[in-house]
This record gives sequence, C-alpha cells and structure tokens, in this order.
Amino acid sequence: MSAPEAMQTIRTDQRKDVELFADMVREHQAGLRAYVRSLGVDDIWVDDLAQEVFLVAYRRQADFEAGADYGKWLRGIARHLAANERRKTARRSRLIHDGLTDLLLEQPDAENASGSCFTRMTVAMNECVGQLAPHSRRILERRYAQGENASWLAAQFKMTAEAMRQNLRRIRLAVKECVENKLQGDWP
Repeated sequence: MSAPEAMQTIRTDQRKDVELFADMVREHQAGLRAYVRSLGVDDIWVDDLAQEVFLVAYRRQADFEAGADYGKWLRGIARHLAANERRKTARRSRLIHDGLTDLLLEQPDAENASGSCFTRMTVAMNECVGQLAPHSRRILERRYAQGENASWLAAQFKMTAEAMRQNLRRIRLAVKECVENKLQGDWP
C-alpha cells in the first residue's frame, strides 16, 4: 500500500470513529444530562458538565472496554467530574446544595439508589416554583421547559437581554434558597 493510500485509510478509520462516537453521544445525551442534574449540579451548568463528560470520554475512548455498558461508563466519568467540582473552590457555585450533592455522590450509581433523595428535592423544587409570582413562573417555564434563550425571552417580555438574564438569575436564586430552606433538616 502506498503512503497516500495508507493516509486515506487512516482518515477513513478516523471518520468512522468520529461517526460512532457521535452516535453514542446522540444515544446517551438525554440520559447523561438527567444523571448530571440528579447529582445536584445547578441547571445552568448541566449542559456544560455533560459536554465535559463527552469530551473526557472522547479523549479516553481507548480506556473503554468493548462490551461494557457505555452509559454506566459515562455516569462514572460524570460522578468523578462532579466530585472534582465539589472539592474545588470555584468562583461561582455550580451545585444546588452541598449536602445533597455529597449524599448523591456517595451512591454507587443512581440506578441503585432508592430515589428518595431526588424525590424530596424534586418535591421541594416544585413547591418553591409554585410559590413564585405567576410572571416569574412563566419566565422559568419558557426558559427551561420550552428552551427559549434569554435574548428571545427579553424580546417577548420587552426587556433588554441583560435585564432578562438578571431576572432569571434572581428567580433561580430565589428557588435555590427556597429549596435549601425546605431541605435544611433533611440533609447532613
């Protein structure tokens, strides 16, 4: 085989590897994001951390054992990254509740956990969102349930994009504080 043919074969193999990885990302993206969120990662950082998991997985493809559960491997990477995030002193907190995150990280795998911790947090969060003013609830629903970005929402609510981002930040902070207060006695 000539050098140009060998290079073409290598490029073709690399393309196949990238395509296989892209298929794995599509297959596991939603589940991984849900798992990352269940670790107590603040909603605004869930996508970033999930993306970081996929970057680590891509770089460490050679470490993945053929035939093993790919989703479980990704969750292990996510658990490791969340634990690292928990340990370092970041300029801004990505975690909703330190005690909750500690408890969830101690679980070997979310599939083996009873789910009661996550259930209590979900109930508390729903109660806190329910206590918001109707206008704030609408903004949260459109941002997170419908996926509208701050710029689009700003135009719809006749605000500047920066004002909408500040409004979203205040609403998220109010919900976070409310959830933490409701769970205060439930977590170590």
